[in-house]
Amino acid sequence: MLAFAAFIPQLAQPQASVKGSRDTARAMAHQLVDVLQKNFYDPQMKGVDLKKALTDAEAKINATDRVGEMFGAIDEMVGKLDDSHTRFVPPEQTRQPKFGFQMKPFGAIVRVSKIEVGSAAEKAGLKVGDTIIGIDGIIADRQHYFHTLLYYRIVQPEEVMVIDRVVDGKPQRLTLQADVPTRLAVEERSASVFNYLDRVREAEISYKEHPFEFKVYGDVGYVRIPTFASNMAESTLCKAKDSRALIIDLRGNLGGRSEVLERFAGYFHKDTAEIFEAVSRQKTEKVIAKPRTPSFWDVPLVVLVDSESASASEIFARHIQLTGQGVVLGDKTMGAVSVARYYPEQIGINPWVNYGLETTIARAIFPDGQDLEKMGVTPDKMCIPSAYALSQKLDPCLDMALTELKQKVSRAQSEKN
Repeated sequence: MLAFAAFIPQLAQPQASVKGSRDTARAMAHQLVDVLQKNFYDPQMKGVDLKKALTDAEAKINATDRVGEMFGAIDEMVGKLDDSHTRFVPPEQTRQPKFGFQMKPFGAIVRVSKIEVGSAAEKAGLKVGDTIIGIDGIIADRQHYFHTLLYYRIVQPEEVMVIDRVVDGKPQRLTLQADVPTRLAVEERSASVFNYLDRVREAEISYKEHPFEFKVYGDVGYVRIPTFASNMAESTLCKAKDSRALIIDLRGNLGGRSEVLERFAGYFHKDTAEIFEAVSRQKTEKVIAKPRTPSFWDVPLVVLVDSESASASEIFARHIQLTGQGVVLGDKTMGAVSVARYYPEQIGINPWVNYGLETTIARAIFPDGQDLEKMGVTPDKMCIPSAYALSQKLDPCLDMALTELKQKVSRAQSEKN
C-alpha cells in the first residue's frame, strides 16, 4: 500500500550531558543514512555522497555543545538530497518557542496569513498581509520559506526571531520575543506527519483550524478538504450529492494517503482512470481511480489550490486538469509531488528518544509523462489574494469560483429551456 505520509509516535528529548547528546546525535545521523540507503527511491542518492555528508555532520556535531546545532547538522545532511518529502524529524524539545503567526507565499511574495491574538507577533506589530522578505537574515522566498520555518521552529528553535518586512515600500525590521511554554523532559505523545508540519507553521491541528466543511451557495456546493489523511474526505464530498456545480477547496491541504486519494478521485469518473504511476526502486505501480457513487463526473467543477496545496492535493488537481473534469483555480501549488513513508526510530531505554525520517520511496509520474516535483501545478486560472484582501479577511478566489460556476449552471439551464 502506498502512502504519502504515516503516523509518527514522538517523545520529548530527555535531558542529557553534552557528551551523551553528541553520542545520541551521531547515532541518529548514522541510522538515518542507513534508512536512506535502503529506502530512498533513487539508489544513487541523486549523486549525493552520503558518506561524506555523514562525515561532515559528525564534525559539526563534535564541534558544538548545543543540541539544536547538533540537530541542525543532521537536518543539513538529510537536506543535501534536496527532496520535498525527505526530512529529518527531530525529537521534540522541552522548550517550544511560539511566535504566534503564520505566513506563506502568495505568488512570488511571502505574506503573513494569520496572527494570533495576544501573541509575540501581534505585540511586535506584525500584521496580516505584511510582506516578509527575511527571517533571521535569511531570504524568505517561495522556494525556501517552509524549510526556514522548519529549521527555526522545530530543528533549532530560537526564542528570538528577527523579521524583515516591507511597509509602504520600505524595509523594516522587527524583533519577536517568543512565548516559551516548557513541557516535561520526557512526555509521550502521538502525532502525525501533518501535526508535525502544522507545528512548523504554528498552526492548530488542521481539523480544528480548517475543518472538513460542506456549504451550499444556491446551486453550487462547496467542499473543503484540509487533508487526504482521513476518510472524512469522502464523507464530506458525499454531502454535495445534490449540487448542480461543485467547488473542491484544497488550499492548505498538505497531502495524505494514496488510498484516500484513489477513492476520492473515483467520484469524478464514469470509467476507470489512471491517476499516476508510482515509480520506486523495485517496481512501477499504477494508481487507479475507480468509479464510485454518488458520481460527480458530469458536474461542473472548480478545484481551489494555493502555495500550500501539496502532495496528494497537487496530484488530484493535476489529475482533474489532465482528464478535463474541471478547472483548477488559485495559486501555483507547492511542488512536493512524490510518494513518501515515515520511518520511526528510537534511541535509549527508559527514558528514550523518538525521532525519525520521512523520505520519498517513489516518484509520481503522470499519464502525460510529467513529474511535478519542484514544479507544482499551474492553475488554469490564476488567483492570488492581495494584502488588502488578506487583512480584510476577503476570499476573492472563492468569489471567482462561485461566479464561474453560477454562470455555467445558468447557461445549462438556458440551453435546457
